Amino acid sequence: MLPVILITAGAVLMLFGVIMLVAWVGGESRWLDAGVLDRQGSSKNDRQFLDLYYVSIVLAPLLCGAILIVLGIHKW
Repeated sequence: MLPVILITAGAVLMLFGVIMLVAWVGGESRWLDAGVLDRQGSSKNDRQFLDLYYVSIVLAPLLCGAILIVLGIHKW
């Protein structure tokens, strides 16, 4: 039962990551605030926050979902 739960949770996380990637690339979104997408400043802090938002919103769910799927397949 645990492998099925891990694979399902990983698939849900990866689906969430793909949806957020599409929202990020699409520009205007009701999920992402203007503070996330419209950082027009060129300061180092603005660029670092933009990178942090991208990693936490897009990359982390994709990577965690992939890890859960691999663990679920391994346990199976």
